[in-house]
Amino acid sequence: MPVSQAKAARKLARRAEAARDGRQFGVAAMLYEEALGFNPDNARIRVQCGHMLKEAGDLAGAEEQYIRAAQDLPGDADLALQIGHLHKVAGRPEQAAESYRRALELSPGWREAERELTAVSGVAKSGGTRQAGNADWVVPELLPRGESQVAAADRNILRLFRLGGRRVHSRWGDFKVMRGIEAIRGYRLAPPGLTEIRLVINGKTLRREPLRAHRHGDDGAQVKYVFNLWHDFSDLPAGQYRIELGFHDASGRRVRRHQETVLVAPPHDAAEFAQSDAFVEGAPGAASIEEAVNARPSMVRTVERRLLPNPVRTILVQRVDQLGDLVCSVPAILRLRVLFPEAKLVALLTPANRALAENMRLFDEVVTVDFAESVAERRRVLSIEAQQELRRALAPFAFDLAIDLSQGDESRPLLLLSGARFLYGFKDRQSPWLDAGLDFNGHDPINGLEVTPPSRKMLLLVEGLRLMMQDQAQELPNPDRIGLSDYGIGEGDRYAVIHAGARLAYTRWPHFDALVRMLLAQTELKILIFSDDEAITQGIVAAAAGSGRLRVIAGQIPFAHFDALLSHCALFVGNDSGPKHLAALRGAPVVSLHMARLNWSEWGQEISGRIISRRVPCAGCGIGLDGEDCGKDFACLRHIRPEEVFAAAQDLLRASD
Repeated sequence: MPVSQAKAARKLARRAEAARDGRQFGVAAMLYEEALGFNPDNARIRVQCGHMLKEAGDLAGAEEQYIRAAQDLPGDADLALQIGHLHKVAGRPEQAAESYRRALELSPGWREAERELTAVSGVAKSGGTRQAGNADWVVPELLPRGESQVAAADRNILRLFRLGGRRVHSRWGDFKVMRGIEAIRGYRLAPPGLTEIRLVINGKTLRREPLRAHRHGDDGAQVKYVFNLWHDFSDLPAGQYRIELGFHDASGRRVRRHQETVLVAPPHDAAEFAQSDAFVEGAPGAASIEEAVNARPSMVRTVERRLLPNPVRTILVQRVDQLGDLVCSVPAILRLRVLFPEAKLVALLTPANRALAENMRLFDEVVTVDFAESVAERRRVLSIEAQQELRRALAPFAFDLAIDLSQGDESRPLLLLSGARFLYGFKDRQSPWLDAGLDFNGHDPINGLEVTPPSRKMLLLVEGLRLMMQDQAQELPNPDRIGLSDYGIGEGDRYAVIHAGARLAYTRWPHFDALVRMLLAQTELKILIFSDDEAITQGIVAAAAGSGRLRVIAGQIPFAHFDALLSHCALFVGNDSGPKHLAALRGAPVVSLHMARLNWSEWGQEISGRIISRRVPCAGCGIGLDGEDCGKDFACLRHIRPEEVFAAAQDLLRASD
């Protein structure tokens, strides 16, 4: 690790310790996480990060840090004790007892571990895992975090939401990857005075943008500076680069900076990533990236999702384990045959299981790999030469899908050598690169160990592929027309429902007035408007210019009336909120306006209609309730044009004529 990175990690760790000593646990956790960004292999910092997350009430985050640290510190008795404390607080006495026993094994006679084991064992024996009838039971995850999560006014905290894609292994090390147009977004909490952020790559300033300032706290001593840089890395040759984010004041002086090493790789292929709104093609010669991205047309999609490669012609089934493991896998393998009858099934097995697979005629071809356990490292390893040999053996099959049937994570990385377009297996923390994964466990109520047979879990894994292949949503019509006449809808009237509301104000599309003007001018539809935003309502009413075909419905109406209005409309147009799902379920033609904070393919409606979204580099931001972390004025929603929405509506209206 470069000296500068180690120095930065130590400096951040010292600041975290000061925050810890001041009982600013949330701040300390953030600082430790930032230190780990510079030095991810420092298990001691990771342990401290886990402590602070636990103190701040984030038990899930603490557990993740502890588990990763325990992999590097298997003989640390104090860490085992701390993991026991976490399980105890989380209401898992059996797991707590197991961790306390582990601490005693590592440090025999330790009085604290003995006391904790005695106490928690009593809870476990008395049925402590069944808390429903215990009025004194508290669920720690639901408790408010309190003041410990509020950053101190004199601290400088950097929170990076996005800087590059997934980490990859390279000859330079393990780094995040930048491809094509990328977003670098986050915020810095700091005293007033910052005005600008600069992106510096290998010492050269390439972008300068003003910071967006938001008040933070009541005393004005600290400001939240939000940034969202869009930068095109396409012109940089592939390789290793040093990125610096510089935070400057009005005089141009750099006050703070963040440095990180990244890899630049060639842009993705546009055809392969057509469904992702996070993929944005480069714009050579454009005046600015923002202008180029915002000027492009929106994506108007049907509700069908392609969740698997199409077609699936070759499948790699990975089961590099023992005889019993392959035997238990037979039902899942046979089910794969049923689901993909035209596909070629190729097995990746250990040499010991080749005869069994061939004798049972489970596969079309068998490839073997000697994936043996290293006695010294106590884990299974594969040398560079063996990896290259396996990659060469698998490449000619051009796999569309590769599935690892093993529940353990040791063999999962072998999928990366398959060259498959889609990688699938049991989900675990060590394999974030899986395209999809299943996480399923059943537990014994006493000892907490697994109870589901492996064969059934593997069948569940394979059934997950079936669910991804086939749309399960079904239309559920509502024949009841109760209340329609109360809103001016007579028998045989064709009408549109415009739902302009949404729980989060920033997810409301701002151009419903223009859409209503087009619908009134170019269709004969009556129009019913649902809106809980007075400004939007006034704009729509003004656009209607007194038309008698417009009706604004303010406030709550009986649900049966609401359901009937959605069920029988000729067109529904709405934001990404619950009513659009109900309208689609009832069979209405739906146009939904989907901002890119979440993926359209996850939360766009099913069954019917069109989903309109925009491609932006920061798609998938998942910004919170107040929306102040956007940094781009919600460009992914604001630049959906009324003409695009109207065109999609016309398509649906013509289809229903």
